[in-house]
Amino acid sequence: MGFPQSVAYFAEGDSGARVELLTVRLSAASKTTVTVQYAVSISPGTGYKATVGQDFTAATGSVVFAPGQTSATIPVSVVGDTAYEPDEAFRVQLTSAVGALIVATAGQLAGQTDVILTNDDAVSGIGMTLHLRGADAATVKREFDLMSAMGVTWVRIDIDWSAVQPKRRSLYWGSTDLLVNEAVAHQMGVLATIAYTPEWARSTSTRLLSDPTHARPTNLSDLANFASLAAQRYAPLGVHCWEVWNEPNTAKFWPTRPDAGEYGQLFRAVATAIRGADSRATLLIGGISPQYDGSAAEIPPAVYLEQLYANGTAQLADGVAAHPYSYPNLPMDPAQRQVGGFYDLPALQAVMANHGDGAKKIWITEFGAPTGTSVNAVSEQDQATILLQAQQQVAQWNWAGPLMYYELVDGGTDPTDGEQNFGVLRADLSLKAAAQALMDAARVRL
Repeated sequence: MGFPQSVAYFAEGDSGARVELLTVRLSAASKTTVTVQYAVSISPGTGYKATVGQDFTAATGSVVFAPGQTSATIPVSVVGDTAYEPDEAFRVQLTSAVGALIVATAGQLAGQTDVILTNDDAVSGIGMTLHLRGADAATVKREFDLMSAMGVTWVRIDIDWSAVQPKRRSLYWGSTDLLVNEAVAHQMGVLATIAYTPEWARSTSTRLLSDPTHARPTNLSDLANFASLAAQRYAPLGVHCWEVWNEPNTAKFWPTRPDAGEYGQLFRAVATAIRGADSRATLLIGGISPQYDGSAAEIPPAVYLEQLYANGTAQLADGVAAHPYSYPNLPMDPAQRQVGGFYDLPALQAVMANHGDGAKKIWITEFGAPTGTSVNAVSEQDQATILLQAQQQVAQWNWAGPLMYYELVDGGTDPTDGEQNFGVLRADLSLKAAAQALMDAARVRL
């Protein structure tokens, strides 16, 4: 006897408890009564775990098969809500059968099944970009503990192709595994940014670039193969959300000149590969950056997105990722120097709506402000104000979110370098005003 499948899927639902039925079968009819005990409990697996009382009800009981009966059901109580959560699992285990044998597999039968509660709520919440930067496991755990205290429900990480596969036949997943496993342990959703080309996969002419890894690969099939491997590795842990490349509308990340047609080809290759490995994947257009001071090195976000619709790429995405920095201005200050900053997000959404994609969301996958003494840096108190005002505004837009701050930890200790000072934590993990403000806000929500 056993379950017809080793994994069962139920939609989480929006409110209250409801009963779902799991089928148990005998491989053949019995002439006598058959009984079996069952237990509904926490999943011992490695992915996201459902919480007793909050997501499902733990229970024990028995199932009775009358003579000749080959099918019966187990009632399981699941609890719905309206908050976005990763898909979560609990387990139903058969034990102590009388009149039949419970076997690990018997044709299509299994002695246990993992029930996956699939999220059916709109994406929401706040997140953080986290870079490993050589941190050990204890430090990473501390970083995630601090994020939890700030009310963070998402973490954005790089799956850096150049670091994971520096040689064609070498794969080093350890750093990414550490971040993903810690995110799962803390029940945080993962947004994986897949980008950056290893030397073996790019043209030799890219050696002259300031950062050659930003160059696109010579053969898109190489990146597609890597993307498929990444999805195969992390989808079983519950990682389904992918940002394809980073700021492709800028010459910095798409040297030497951004090109929507070229990016469209890359997006299609990666999206096809990931969806082939994970049918539940969410694919986002790579985080579109503002245009600063009219620079020709950047295509304004709304213009770039129009180009992606014109070449048939944007329609294939599940959403658009944006990096609408506004610093040193407040998020909704119309005087901000950027084209495509936070104030201009409604214009980006209008492009989507005009193409029939108004139901898709804009994921804000980078937003923040540097402290320190660099040009356009802000005070630590102003950083906190900018971040919290963005959170308040996103809550009013049903087409935006989640909001992911850039970034958790400062990248260095030089106050004159803006890139080193975006963290809400200093390099030693001490709290800036923004981190404390987020913690205070999280306590109020509780």
